[in-house]
Formats: sequence, C-alpha cells, structure tokens
Amino acid sequence: MKKIFLVSVILMLGAGLFAQGITGRGSSEDYGDVEQFEANKTKTEVIVPKDFHTEDTTASIRIEYSPIHDEVRIYYECMNVTYDEGQAMNAVLECLNDFRIEKDYNRYYNLRDPKTSFKKDDKGRRKAIYMRYVKFVR
Repeated sequence: MKKIFLVSVILMLGAGLFAQGITGRGSSEDYGDVEQFEANKTKTEVIVPKDFHTEDTTASIRIEYSPIHDEVRIYYECMNVTYDEGQAMNAVLECLNDFRIEKDYNRYYNLRDPKTSFKKDDKGRRKAIYMRYVKFVR
C-alpha cells in the first residue's frame, strides 16, 4: 500500500511541475523578446559617411551595417576612368576606422577578401565598385 501511495505522489508532483512549466511559457514578455529578435535579425542599416576620405569627385561610399551580427559591407563606387584601387582601399579603411570609433568597436577583421567589380549603370556609364566585407569585435 505504501508503494502505491508513493508512486501516486511522485506522479502527481511530476504532473504538477509539468503543468506549471506549460503555463509559464505563454507570458507576453517571452514572446516580445523573440519577436524583437526576429525583427532585428534581418535589419540592415544603410549609412553614408560624412567624409569619404578621397579626392575623387565621382566617388561615393555606402555602408550596409547589420547590428545583430556586427557585420559591415562597405562599397566604394566611382567612374571607371577615375578608379584607383589604392585610393579606394585607403578611403574604405579610413571610413571603417571612423565607423569603428563611432560605434565603439575595438577592432575588425575581413570575412572575405576585398573585391573589385565593373558594371554599367542605367545611363550606360562604366562604374568601378570596390567592396569589403568585415566583422567588428567589441
């Protein structure tokens, strides 16, 4: 009789703990964090730096920042005729350093090798695009 009583008490305690775990999951606070994470997971900010650090008047720099992953894709775009890879690399490195200081990161490293591509824009002009993909570390 004692064994049956002991087994039934253990089963009741187990069922009580299981039921308590189920009711605790449905709070709105838990779902708010998950929804906020899902909303920010794919969020990308497009930033245009104030100073391009280049003398090329046809150049423009665009930074695509993913804050949840601390990753940045930076694009240096200019006319093909005025493109100089050394100047593009220096301008991008200066902009990355400005971004690092502004967002309070310690350092960064390359996720992929920098690459240069050439394409025509909608008006038929040849453009050169230097792209760098980096990850920042706090």
